[in-house]
Amino acid sequence: MQRRKFLQYAAASGLGILASGYLYKYRQNDVVGTAAAARNVARTPLFIPGNSGPLGILDISDAPLTLNARATTLPLIQGKPSPFLIYAAQYDDKDYQNPIIRIKRGKQFNARLQNDLTEPTIVHWHGLHVPGAMDGHPRNTIAASGHYDYAFPVTNRGGMYWYHTHAHNLTAKQAYFGLAGIFMVEDEDDLAVRTALQLEPGVTELPLLIQDKQFNSAGELEYASNPMQQMMGQLGDTILVNLTPHPQLDIANRLYRFRILNGSNSRIYKLAFVHGEKKLPYTIIGTDAGLLDQPYPAQEAFLAPAERLDILFDASRLRTGDEIALKSLAFEAMNNDMMGGMGGMMGGMSGMGMGGMGGSSLALGAEFEIMKLAVTHQGVATPSVPPRKLSTIARIDTRKAAVRNISLTMQRMRWLINGESFEMGRYPIESRRNTVELWDIQNAKMSMPHPMHLHGFSFQIVSRSNSPSQVRKLSQDANGRMVTDLGWKDTILVWPGETVRIAIDFTNAYKGDQIYLFHCHNLEHEDQGMMVNHLVTAV
Repeated sequence: MQRRKFLQYAAASGLGILASGYLYKYRQNDVVGTAAAARNVARTPLFIPGNSGPLGILDISDAPLTLNARATTLPLIQGKPSPFLIYAAQYDDKDYQNPIIRIKRGKQFNARLQNDLTEPTIVHWHGLHVPGAMDGHPRNTIAASGHYDYAFPVTNRGGMYWYHTHAHNLTAKQAYFGLAGIFMVEDEDDLAVRTALQLEPGVTELPLLIQDKQFNSAGELEYASNPMQQMMGQLGDTILVNLTPHPQLDIANRLYRFRILNGSNSRIYKLAFVHGEKKLPYTIIGTDAGLLDQPYPAQEAFLAPAERLDILFDASRLRTGDEIALKSLAFEAMNNDMMGGMGGMMGGMSGMGMGGMGGSSLALGAEFEIMKLAVTHQGVATPSVPPRKLSTIARIDTRKAAVRNISLTMQRMRWLINGESFEMGRYPIESRRNTVELWDIQNAKMSMPHPMHLHGFSFQIVSRSNSPSQVRKLSQDANGRMVTDLGWKDTILVWPGETVRIAIDFTNAYKGDQIYLFHCHNLEHEDQGMMVNHLVTAV
């Protein structure tokens, strides 16, 4: 498709690609291709969000925000239109689609969700500390043409949070087709790091939204719904970064900050920067709920669905012409034991294959390239060593904490939490306001990895035990914790046979009882019932 025609199409479809002097740079790929074959296809310049349009950075002022959930089409592959769902917004005379909402800590956030879909939906503010009525619980799902109003102060630490659909039984499909966006909170610690390292948002500090998708030969998004997909999770074989297939980012030889969100339905990534056959070092400075206490060196890190990583990549020693691959390294997916143990229950499904969930040819745990970084120009000399202290993380006092056991199991091809499947009116977990609890989350040995997400509160990881060797190799302390476990979290990956202990402080000032959720963020698991209500009582 010629660029002129593409822009005409984009304007007609309401995507508003041209806005405020920036251009969504798009280059047509010749073939659909898969991540495994990415090296053989033309590269597409990584889409970098601007101040409006797709993924545009929307700075919250005192005015309320309206997000319109609606269906549209978006040319993602070969310039061909694909069905897509977006949150459209108009704010300060600018048009946005799935905006990156940016707000300062302590500021009031007022928003309305307008449902322009033909099916129910609701928005969950992932990782934010909000009253239960503002959390986007599926019991608040609104019908087509309805609306839901949100109003709450943003009290979280600076960090990369996000928002996405949480529609009852529809979350996986709606999120897969696009209903998700980034919610960036800024505070003094975050701004201090940016200033110290002379980082410029949109140039040397970039959000990276990583997703895997499945496309048909017409370039249209496909979402398979079958028993295998529901049990294992949707996998795609085309990797998108900021909605860009086969992306390339041209960089200078200087320091970069990448703020990474795994927005995939079920795929786990093991992130590494590779030059030739050599893994390059990088620095982890933050996780789900903001900055760590100090920088930590790394060469690889797991990133499960819904988790975030804040990393620094120092390209100052690279030369013009060098090419670096941001890869997901091979790892043991740890679902083969479960599948082998299911025996006759899988009769009739064997043709789908473990790598073929949803038709994908890219198996969980396979190695593939996510994005190419090409050093194309000389950088200006800037600081490359981060401050020794990034923030303060006060450890939760657990001396009087009650211990709660949480088991993750399967029965009759359904994933369960403490033997429970989701029922809207049941509250299997009850906690009391202003108390501290320790949760021992134990995944059955005959299982698969589960990224577990707690609504409404951040938590700290105390320990990992019985971890697989690929996790133990990355441990940083005697408690088995990895670098990615050392800060504040809202989502934690629990491997088969592993027990993860987390500490949660339920202190809050909300009036009355609050209803939240605890669930697996493999979204197909969530929709199939691997989710329970969590009631935090006032007394």
